[in-house]
Amino acid sequence: MLKKLIVTLILVTLALTGCEEIQTPAPVTETPRLVMPTDAVELASPTAAVPPRTPQPPPPTITPTPIVYVVVRGDTLAGIAAMYGVSVEALQAANGIQNPLLLQVGQELVIPIGEQGGAEGERTILPTPTPLPFHVRGVSFYETQTGSLDCLGEVVNTTAFVATNVQVRVTLYDAAGTAVIEGDAFVAADLLPPDTRAPFRILFIAPPENFVSHRADIVRGSAAGELADEYLYLTVEGVTGAPSGPQFAISGVVRNDDPQRAAATVVVVATTYDAEGRVNGFRQQRIDGGEPLAPGASRPFQLLFSTYGGMPANYAVIAFGRRE
Repeated sequence: MLKKLIVTLILVTLALTGCEEIQTPAPVTETPRLVMPTDAVELASPTAAVPPRTPQPPPPTITPTPIVYVVVRGDTLAGIAAMYGVSVEALQAANGIQNPLLLQVGQELVIPIGEQGGAEGERTILPTPTPLPFHVRGVSFYETQTGSLDCLGEVVNTTAFVATNVQVRVTLYDAAGTAVIEGDAFVAADLLPPDTRAPFRILFIAPPENFVSHRADIVRGSAAGELADEYLYLTVEGVTGAPSGPQFAISGVVRNDDPQRAAATVVVVATTYDAEGRVNGFRQQRIDGGEPLAPGASRPFQLLFSTYGGMPANYAVIAFGRRE
């Protein structure tokens, strides 16, 4: 009797269990929603933004930062190596160059140093020196037809030294004073004598929509020292500027006033400004004459380039050359 009662209870329990529906929770999905800021700021062209109140960055430390040299017409690997005090072999090894005679105009070369004092095959890069106190001015922003943001400006050498490797960093901030993007660029002049200025350009390909202010800092720049002896500072005279169709043309003459040395290369840099003194265009161009610019000799030039915001209100020109 007891055995029948136990069997009956088991059958009842199994029957109740078989009637229970097992609930499988359905996955919860949520359609992504694009949230647009309600206080979006429309970027004007050009924009003169006021830097936010943010803490000053700490002074740059000595860090391994590469020096990059851009090859121009007439350069040789031996000449570049001599200019920076490194061997041709080190320059070849750092850049994977098999044939030192096959340099290309526009080619970027990393300059290595520190061939001695380290492990075999180990090379270091020129350290980042503490920047000299330059002045950044004329910064402006222009929206391009492709949606990028073109930042132009210039650096004034307010020191008593001839400067080289002058690099600028521009940081963009949102309304809360938070940095949203930054970009670096070298000025368009190998050397910058005291009281002279040279332009720079930084292109932000994907600029933030919430950019409302900016800040420009010098992150690199050092005294040229003996490197300055490799260059000649050319006199610019007879400069004129005028519209040429949709572009702007600047013409003039460069003269080598050095009594003994010839300039193997001649480079002219022209900068244009709007009515507020902001940079709205520049052009760096090598002026070929077929032969070095001898002492006392002159060479005409003409630079044709586009500017933002219509025709410029003012312009400036500098010229320099590498000695023969």
